Amino acid sequence: MQRVLFYRDFRRFTGGHLKMWDYFNHVRSAPAHTAHVAFTRESVWDAGNPWADARDAVVERPQRFRADAVFLAGLDWRRIRPWARRRPRRPVINLVQHVRHAEPDDPRYAFLHHPAVRICVSLEVARAIEGTGRVNGPVLTIPNCLDIDALPAPSSPAGRDFDLLVVATKQRERGAVLLPRLERAGRRVHLLGDPVPRRELLAWMNRARVTLFLPRRTEGFYLPALEGMALRTLVVCPDCVGNRSFCLPGVNSLRPAYTDADVLDQVEAAMALPPDEMERLVAAGSATAHEHDLGVERARFLEVLNDLPALWAHASGRS
Repeated sequence: MQRVLFYRDFRRFTGGHLKMWDYFNHVRSAPAHTAHVAFTRESVWDAGNPWADARDAVVERPQRFRADAVFLAGLDWRRIRPWARRRPRRPVINLVQHVRHAEPDDPRYAFLHHPAVRICVSLEVARAIEGTGRVNGPVLTIPNCLDIDALPAPSSPAGRDFDLLVVATKQRERGAVLLPRLERAGRRVHLLGDPVPRRELLAWMNRARVTLFLPRRTEGFYLPALEGMALRTLVVCPDCVGNRSFCLPGVNSLRPAYTDADVLDQVEAAMALPPDEMERLVAAGSATAHEHDLGVERARFLEVLNDLPALWAHASGRS
């Protein structure tokens, strides 16, 4: 059996942790591999930690653990000694979840020249890091996917008691500024400005006819918009780079430029859509979400895992 060691610093639930949990379970599903994880001492073990029911896989002393490969994301590289980053003795898989890895002033940028097999969560992320000219090793793209079966069943249009949901958990101040400009007499609007448990966020989406998402200016993918499509709320999500491959304006969603004026215009356009046009966009969004079923991601990653020796030979210069 090949042992794959993950690293995590878990302070609160985020989409990045959710995706690492997905990959952890992808490894678990592989018949010739086992998944293990090492946490920082500062990690929190609350109900939001996906590994709370997988404590048997936790490695307390990773330095003494004989892993056959390591799986890193974000700043996990800091858990590896500098000499081992430069000349790793075992394959390194690096999940790259944001376009900011390509920004020289971001701490993650410094890790691009270390040998690794990199999996990018979108084509936009892959293009960004390849554009730096610093990447050492293969760059693969596996778009983020969802566990559709784990989501609540979508509500019917008649069962949605809010006209508009504004998800501003990453842009609280912007949400507060936009809210009064979106409110109308008789329009049922709800603002989510503070982070909430994922199940609560999904429940709110399932109650809204239209959901305005306010991601950061740049994202690597932005999974909540895809979740909204799966739950059949009409998605309005401004361009944040990483959502360009699946938020297709006028096809399955509305994707305004990231300005207050364009966001407001597109929300009003969404609210004014005739029922048949809204249903066309919602149905297309649902189809997009199902094309991103987690099984697709798993199948593609297991191919990578099976090809890891050859990919690593290329990354480490031994080909």
